[in-house]
Formats: sequence, C-alpha cells, structure tokens
Amino acid sequence: MRQSNTPTLSCLLLSAAFGLYATAALAEDDYILLETITVIGTGLPTEVMENPASITVISGDELKNTAPVSIASLLRDVPGVQINEEGIERISIRGETSRRLAITIDDQKLTDHTNYGQPILADPTTIERIEVVRGSSSVVSGSRAIGGVVNIITKKGADTPFELSTTTGYMSATGGYRTSASASGTVQAGAGALDYRFDIGLMDQGNRQTPDGELDHSGVSDDNLSLHLGYRTGNHYFGLKGQAYDLAAEVYTGDGDFIIDLPHRDLRKISGFYEGTNLTPWLNRLSVDAYHQTIDREFNSDVTVALNPMMSMNVLSTSIDGQETSGLNIKAEMQFSANSRTLAGFEYEDDALTTDKNIVATIVAPITTIRHDEAKIRTASLYGQHEISLSESLTANVGARWYDVSADHNEAVENGVEGEVSSNYDSLVLGAAGLVWLPNSDLVLRANLSQGYIYPTLGQMFLTATGGDVTLEGNPDLKPERATTFELGARYNAGATTLDATVFYTDATDYITTVSDGTTGTYENVDQAKSWGLEIYAEHDLDLWKLAPYASLSAMRRQLCHANGYKTFDSGTPDLFGRIGLRKVWDIDQVSGTFDLYVRGESGVAYRDDSGAITDSTSGYGMLNLRTDVDFGNGMSLVTELINLTDRSYTPYGQMPGAERSVNLFLTKTF
Repeated sequence: MRQSNTPTLSCLLLSAAFGLYATAALAEDDYILLETITVIGTGLPTEVMENPASITVISGDELKNTAPVSIASLLRDVPGVQINEEGIERISIRGETSRRLAITIDDQKLTDHTNYGQPILADPTTIERIEVVRGSSSVVSGSRAIGGVVNIITKKGADTPFELSTTTGYMSATGGYRTSASASGTVQAGAGALDYRFDIGLMDQGNRQTPDGELDHSGVSDDNLSLHLGYRTGNHYFGLKGQAYDLAAEVYTGDGDFIIDLPHRDLRKISGFYEGTNLTPWLNRLSVDAYHQTIDREFNSDVTVALNPMMSMNVLSTSIDGQETSGLNIKAEMQFSANSRTLAGFEYEDDALTTDKNIVATIVAPITTIRHDEAKIRTASLYGQHEISLSESLTANVGARWYDVSADHNEAVENGVEGEVSSNYDSLVLGAAGLVWLPNSDLVLRANLSQGYIYPTLGQMFLTATGGDVTLEGNPDLKPERATTFELGARYNAGATTLDATVFYTDATDYITTVSDGTTGTYENVDQAKSWGLEIYAEHDLDLWKLAPYASLSAMRRQLCHANGYKTFDSGTPDLFGRIGLRKVWDIDQVSGTFDLYVRGESGVAYRDDSGAITDSTSGYGMLNLRTDVDFGNGMSLVTELINLTDRSYTPYGQMPGAERSVNLFLTKTF
C-alpha cells in the first residue's frame, strides 16, 4: 500500500505546538465532563474532577452529536485509547492489547477466550454514556483491567409516558447503513413508577473503499434487539434487561492465500438488578447485579503456506465455540462518619467454554483433525474501598481485592480419543491507593497507585490452536499477568478553561506470549513491559465567533522485554497520537449546531520480535476531517462527518488501510 508521508512531520509539529498552546490556555470542554458523577474510578460516587483515577466520560450529548458508526469510533479520540481491527473492532488503552482491557455493559462484564480480545457487543444507538478508566484498575473493576476499563451505560425509559426515536445513517466508504428505532417511557404503576425501553437496530457495511482501491473481504454487519423494564418504589429500584446481539465480519488480510471469516458472534443476555438508596443511617446504597449470557462464535480460516518452491500446504479450519457466563455482583456503600465513605463488595463469575474444531491439512492427501474441548473458570472476589477526608482540601482513598480463581479442563477429545485434562488455580490480593488535593475550587491535583490483574484464558491454558503451519498447545501452568500503574494528574476547570492532564508509569510482568520452534509451540509467562506517558485533553473558549480550539493528545514510550532479555521501544505503540481541532458553536433562530474541523493522526510505529527484526510497521499520518451537527428543534437532529478530506492513503497501526474521502450521515427524529 502507498503511504503518504508528506503531512506526517507537519501534523506532528502542529500537534505538539497546539498541545503546548492548549496546555497554557487550558480549556472549556463539552467532551470530558469534569462535574459528571462516576463510580468506576473508586467504586464510590465521585465527580470526575475529584476522582483519583484517570477518567474520561463521554456524555449523552456528546454521543448524540457524533455519528454512531460503531462504539469503537465513539472512543477513538479519548486520550490513551487506540482501535484494533481484525474484522471486528476492539479497544486498547495505553498500549495494552485488547485482551488486557475490561469491557462492561451496565457494570456487567463481557468475557472472551481468544487471543484477539473482547469486542464490544452493543448497538451504539442504545448508549446513554460511556465511562473510561485509563490504567490498571483491578481493585475496583476486577480481572482483565490491566490497561483500563470501558463501561457502557445503556439507556433506560424516557421521562414521558411514551417516546419514539429513530436514527438512520449512511456510510459512503463502505456503501453501508445503520438504522435503529426505540420506544420508551415512564408510567405510574401502583405506588411506584414503571419505566421501559425497547430497541431494535441493524447495520451492514460492505468492503471498504480506500484511496488505493477496494479492500476485498472487509465487510461487517450487526443487528440488535433489547428490552429494559424498571420499577421504582420509594428508595428501591428493580430492573430487568434482555438483549440479543448478532455480529458478523470478514477479516481483511491483504493476502489471497489467507482468508478469515467470522460469520457469527452472537450474544444472548438476560440480567436483573436492584438498587436501594438511604436504607439505613449508615447504608447509603446497596446494589445487586445478576446476569446470564451466552456467546456463540464461529471462526473459519483458509490458509495456504509455501513449504518450498515445489510444494505448499493448505489448512482449512473451522471453530465453533459456545461460551456461557453467569455473574453476580453485590456492592454496599456505607458511611460511618461525616468525613469518610466505605465500599464493600462481592463478585462471582462462572465462565464456561465448549469448542469444536475441525482442521483439514492438505499437502499431498488431506489429514483431518477433529477436537472437542470443555473448560471452565470460576472467579470469586471480595473487595473494599475506603475514602477519608484528611482535611477540607485533601482526600485519601485506599482499597484492596482478594481473588480466588480456579480453572478446569473438563473434557478433551481428539479424533474420538479421550485426552488428558488438567486444572489451574490462583489466589492473591491486590491493592490501590490515591490522594486528591484541592488547592482551590478550580484546581485538583491527584496521585494514584493501582494494580491490574488478568487470569490466563481457557484457550491459553487448555486448548490447541492451529494457524498455518504452526500448532500451539495450551499451558495449564500459566500464571496471571500483573501490572502496577503510578499516576500524577491535574485537572483545572474555571469559566472558559478546562484541562485534564496525566503523567503515568506502568510496570507489567508475566506477560503471556507464544514460544514456538516454527512448527509447534505453547504459551509462556516470559515477557514484560514498561510504559511511560503523558495524556492531555485541553480546550479553550476564545469567546470570539464562539470558537474553541482543543487538543486530545497522548505521548508514550513503551518498552518490551522479551524472554531472551532483548529490550526494545519498537513495541507496536506510537510515540504520539491523538486529535487537535477547532470547534465553532452557532445558532440561527431555533436552529443550532457546531462545526468541528480537526486533524487526527499518529507517529510511525514498528514492532520488533525477540531477535530484533521488525515484523510489522506503519508510517505516521495526519488526516483532516470535518464534523457538523445540527439541532433543528422538534426532536430532529443531523450529524455529518466528512472523513479524510484530502483523500490521503494512511494505515493506523493494528488497523486496515483507512477509508477514502467519504461521508457519514446520520439523521435522528424523536417523537
């Protein structure tokens, strides 16, 4: 693919210069809401401004003014966040892979046992807001939160007895569409109020068009059906939710001899929840979440590998996985004194996986291997968080979580022959601590130390995977991966100016990677990583023609230490990435909206293996875009995104080549 290097240096210099300006000027910000209450940083309801963790909240208003192409697209410009595309979009934070990220929907986890990581299985038009924690957060948010947490909060019933809303969108780069409709409301029922919501949505995108041509085999589609019922009486709220979400994708590889299809990744989920507030003088809040979900996944690959100039091997592989997960989370928020708050909780997760694999390898004659495996992980944890006001301006937070995890390989059958099974067990305690200082009402300084933890997947411990000419065997002796993050941050919010800046350092150990001799291999805890970085969001209202320049930038250095001791900063993470732009607010009579002209880009990226050889790389890029939103009143709004205005070729690291000059157009009407 042709790479456009011309704008890279100028865009990076512009990014740096603008970042310095915005840091000095500070910011007014409708993207990071510093007064928003969130619980994912400390487990206790806390404003973003006073939260010791690195928090970003994307509000309902911001979501309404952004084209809902996908959830990943909504998160693309959060500091520290990157997108990975392997047919299905996934999220990574601070250079950590998608597998090391906790994804929750209404505080209930999604789980995954592949090496790719967990995609977000939800319709973007059903989201009320998104909360993101950047950095290790396993004390509050549980396992997998090494890189951070993305919590999707879905919409509930409307305030009126009945409201109908429809959204229709077109994406020209893929000839695709997204359409959705919802009916919602709140009605009186006996002594309380019943709220309800019903959502239906469809999305379909064809092959992506780029400045260099069409990307064959790159389409994706999803459909969603969900229902919410809630009942509030006095201090008590009871709720029930159901969801059916289907996702299918083709994986663009750029190689006609390597074809991957993901025809099914289907989620079925039912959940119930209860929340009681001010139940006793010391019990401020009690919540109980319980859910049961299944994920059915089909993965097909067709790989041809040249063994020598005269001979090749073809491998056809089909994997049909069934995942069944049940979870329970009980939390109590207590206050025993005027200057302190305490959170105590219990979480349990039962995660079972059944896989059936059919592999046909052909060199001269076909050789068929049929495998059936059943395995399960059970995770129980107790956790607590305590907040105490040391003075009027200084607050301390301390927390800990105890884990007890067991995994069992219950059945392993290959070509009708029973194989050996094994198990794995782990128990440990993690901790977190933070300080928040308010020198005045406009400025907050914070320091935070937190730990992350991820237990090996069932695939890494027990399953056999074949890809091309390499067969990987599971390793039941794997240890969990762990990380510790140190952060210093500052938030400023006064009038027309807002700033949120974080300096961080993360030390991760016992990374699980593949160790192979070229034909067979396994998984081992052998790699480590150290990451340093600066994340900044800044915006300033010039009060001139209602213009607001802003910057959302991340600067990182990430060092990998491979098993043989080789260390490299070419770790697959750009040194600089983010977005800078200029936003204008306007209104004419009853019509209002914004124009947002911005550049999104990243520096060049390379990845070196343990021999020092570069195995993957991309050039840096800068891409010019324009977003507009119009509120016509009467419940009608329009969002238009003009992407890649200069029609340049670019490939973000870990993604497909970027789309050509294109438009995303979404119209919403609420009755």
